[in-house]
Amino acid sequence: MDLPISPLQPAQLVEPDAENGQPSVLLDDLDSAIVRHLQEDGRRSYREIARSLGVSEGTVRWRTRRMTESGVLRVVAIADPFRLGYRVLAFVLLRVAPGAQHCVIDALTSWPEVTYVSSCTGRVDVYMQVVCRDHDHLWDLLANRIPAIGGVVDTETFMELKMHKVSYCYPSRDTSLPSDR
Repeated sequence: MDLPISPLQPAQLVEPDAENGQPSVLLDDLDSAIVRHLQEDGRRSYREIARSLGVSEGTVRWRTRRMTESGVLRVVAIADPFRLGYRVLAFVLLRVAPGAQHCVIDALTSWPEVTYVSSCTGRVDVYMQVVCRDHDHLWDLLANRIPAIGGVVDTETFMELKMHKVSYCYPSRDTSLPSDR
């Protein structure tokens, strides 16, 4: 791979993001290539990545550590909840009373069966994903625990029947997407 940069050139920090105040990190071609390798296989060795990219193992290790410490990269294992014995995966949309969003989010993020929470725009305020042992477990969340938080005006729940694609590999920003053509 012919990369137009020095193997040790650090990524550049740019202006803080308006959303979270954290500086954004501009990744160069080598950083992006390392990320692509780790997205394909988070257990791929630095040596294998280095050989593939034509750089030293130390360069890959250093850049990976830098991207991890800056929050750009996190390598984790992603488990299939159904194969772990959970029988219900659901997405819950919540409308929240004005002023109650932080309290609701704090409660939801503390529950172990809640795997994802985000604030939204549009007809709902909060989106969450839950994994439940069974339908009774989901019923308890919807009928008892969520109302007990207070401030939740309405919920809408979608149960996932089958996963068709699970990917946390984001396309490179320089890759044209179908909508760009």
